[in-house]
Amino acid sequence: MARAGSSNEMAAGSLDFRCVAIEDFALNSGDAPFDIAFAMRVGALDGRHPEASQAALKRIKAALKPGGRLFIDGGDPLKEIELGCGLRS
Repeated sequence: MARAGSSNEMAAGSLDFRCVAIEDFALNSGDAPFDIAFAMRVGALDGRHPEASQAALKRIKAALKPGGRLFIDGGDPLKEIELGCGLRS
């Protein structure tokens, strides 16, 4: 649904979507870093597994521009995760 409703933005190169397991997530060669990431249904970010959470946050942070923002589907409203030096949430 997201891709279908965003075809113009995707064609212009201003929007991209990735659907991948967090442990496999990385930018492809030549990809520009993202401004914003939305993590939907990522078990590693639900707080039950701190070690998996830290690894996931490092992968996401590596794919974001400096100052990039991460939001997760923690209900309504979305929850923003801080990606500062300590990768705290």
